[in-house]
Amino acid sequence: MNRALGAVGVGLLAVLLGAWPYIDLQLAAPIGGWAFNAPVADLAAMALAPIGALMLLRAGCPAAARAPLLAALLGYGMLLAAGLASGVLSPERSAALHEWVRKPLFFGLVYGVGLTGFVLAAGRDEAVRRPLLAAVALCTAISLATSVGRILAGDTLWFQAVSGLTNNHKTLAVALAPALPLLWGWRAEPPGRWTRVVVAMGALALLFSMSRTAWISAVVAAAFFVQWRGRPLAAFRATVPVILVLGVLGATYGPLLTGSLAQLDALRSRHSLDKRSWALFSEAPLVGAGPGASVRVEVPTFPDYRVNGVDAHGVVQKVGAEYGLVGLAGMAAAVAALGSALRRRHTLGSGVWPAFLALHANLLLSTETFSQTHWAILALVVGRGLREGREPPP
Repeated sequence: MNRALGAVGVGLLAVLLGAWPYIDLQLAAPIGGWAFNAPVADLAAMALAPIGALMLLRAGCPAAARAPLLAALLGYGMLLAAGLASGVLSPERSAALHEWVRKPLFFGLVYGVGLTGFVLAAGRDEAVRRPLLAAVALCTAISLATSVGRILAGDTLWFQAVSGLTNNHKTLAVALAPALPLLWGWRAEPPGRWTRVVVAMGALALLFSMSRTAWISAVVAAAFFVQWRGRPLAAFRATVPVILVLGVLGATYGPLLTGSLAQLDALRSRHSLDKRSWALFSEAPLVGAGPGASVRVEVPTFPDYRVNGVDAHGVVQKVGAEYGLVGLAGMAAAVAALGSALRRRHTLGSGVWPAFLALHANLLLSTETFSQTHWAILALVVGRGLREGREPPP
């Protein structure tokens, strides 16, 4: 029975990872008067979740994973409680509660519990690594093809939709950035030929994408693999925080130095988004303005009305505006619990801890807080990292 469950789970995992980078790859169907639609990755994850939970119950949760997972669940529960409270209090209660179920609750249960449980219980690393390698290779090819076409058309610094896959080609780069270090450091021995080829092409795809968020995340992860004087760059004190601070400052205010009209337009839009997030937070600092308020609330003043319908760019702005201080504290507690456990188990050459940092560097500037592109790789990172249960050498 366990073998049959595992085989079905691996098949669903392959579908999930194959669709993971593409937020617009959806199935849609009319059901009575209701127009149903959902991303393919989310549907595959929803089917996989009960299998993963059942396998984990039968196999037992590794002892090293219990405390950090429980602490993360308690922290994330604070965010859910804040979202439920602000949703009930919201003047748009129905929309807010729907968002609460569809986003934080869904991703926490289906990816955070179900997919993580499957990876923890899976007996064969290759059953996870190979679908991930294939998915990254496909995403890399699509990203490169899109970027080459965009650059040849003279739109190097602008964004471009990929019909049926994503409304912004940069989301592919943001999805790739944490997956590359995870693949590179998947095994204790040096990466195989195909892994080296895929990761190298993936790095090229990040470069051509012109996604500053993906660049920052990739450099943070690379600091753990690039060595100087026999030590990884990340081993030198404050290297990673300095990369993050300089990267965020450069990504945010660099357009003032380059003078690029496209980048200046993006800078002004981000400023308007941050103003809106602060206004929402100020109105309800404890539990926020309610799930989904960042997209639903419209700004009537010039020039900030330009951001109506656009989600907050950054996890702090997103969670603070919609879930308040309670939600921010809960999210921070969950990330800290998982991060400290993975950091303790980090060994030289492993991709788990660098990928975890890259995932959360992504969130500082992106809209991926409640998205398959973040949660699918997060589940793989946490499941693999806590299953290893290895301590660093003294």
